[in-house]
Amino acid sequence: MRNNLSLGTLAGVRIEINWSVLVIAFLITLSASGGFLPAAVPGRSDAVYLVGGLIAAAALLGSVLLHELGHAVVARRHGVEVESIRLWAFGGVAQFEGEAEAPRAEAEIAGVGPGISLLLGAGLYGIATVLTGLPAAIVGWAGLINIVLAVFNLIPGAPLDGGRLLHAGLWKRHGDRERATQTAGKVGRTFGSALMALGLVQLVFGGFGGLWTVFIGWFLRNAATAEIQFASLNKDLGAVTARDIMTAVEPVAGDWLSVAAFIDGHATRQIRPFYLVGEPGGSVGGVVTVEALAAVEAGDRWTTSVRTVARPVDEYPAVRADEPAAGLLRKISTAPLAVVWEGSTPVGTITQAQFATVAETARTLASLHNVRPEAA
Repeated sequence: MRNNLSLGTLAGVRIEINWSVLVIAFLITLSASGGFLPAAVPGRSDAVYLVGGLIAAAALLGSVLLHELGHAVVARRHGVEVESIRLWAFGGVAQFEGEAEAPRAEAEIAGVGPGISLLLGAGLYGIATVLTGLPAAIVGWAGLINIVLAVFNLIPGAPLDGGRLLHAGLWKRHGDRERATQTAGKVGRTFGSALMALGLVQLVFGGFGGLWTVFIGWFLRNAATAEIQFASLNKDLGAVTARDIMTAVEPVAGDWLSVAAFIDGHATRQIRPFYLVGEPGGSVGGVVTVEALAAVEAGDRWTTSVRTVARPVDEYPAVRADEPAAGLLRKISTAPLAVVWEGSTPVGTITQAQFATVAETARTLASLHNVRPEAA
């Protein structure tokens, strides 16, 4: 099951929305229609407040999208490819393929998001002053939310935009990218821990409202920890690429074959946890796992095609063969494997376990600093 739904492209960037956004949209609609809108503009019907709440939720998601789109556009101007923009429960994130090559470029990419939010907030708040009734309340709320979004993102701790700005400043000052990442990550972990502590206090003295603060703090702490791990991996893995650690594969059979024919003719001859399968035109149709093959009852294997148990190849993270291996930590994330591509041709796969083994080996080798003894 895919967790993200593609909404098309905007300014050449693929836009995706995670199912968790529906939960946030529901909570915002509920809060607006049953909270601040009736308080700000009393005397309207429940249906009117509900529509207002839906508009408020859409305004927030649209604001987050513009914030992330700003990052994406500026990143491309600096030669950083943008894979997609993803909206999810904690806001949005622009997925980059690669990193900025200089501190100034990173600062511009990071700073444009909060800048857009501040300008949008000020503009919406100004518009709200000339409106009346429910429109004024909704537009004013959207303006305030954008200002809060900008201020929150400017907190100097990774992975927030403020953390990126701190990273760029430290990188320029010391000339050491890894050192800057470690520092920004530690600040981000400290801030995340502080938010978790604040949320716990709110839970004790103010009810369940602090639970959301705890979740945000937990997310930021984990994301900052991932930044620190990425910096260490980037150093340990050095010039290692995806090609160096992948399991080389080719589409081994057509997806029209029966499961029984696939097992007897291919799977038992090439023992792997994953197999790429081809479509009639020769392109890759999907990925089939040993577990999916085994799940088909013995009596149904001759009448069930591999196509019906394979998953589309685009459900798995795509990795370029020449891509630095350190970046795979972000690419693979929670996926069982990534598909390695050479242009438009898949040439291999990398599993989480495979990457973890290579990373641990690289980390161990990096710790073995042999010093040549001086001649007597």
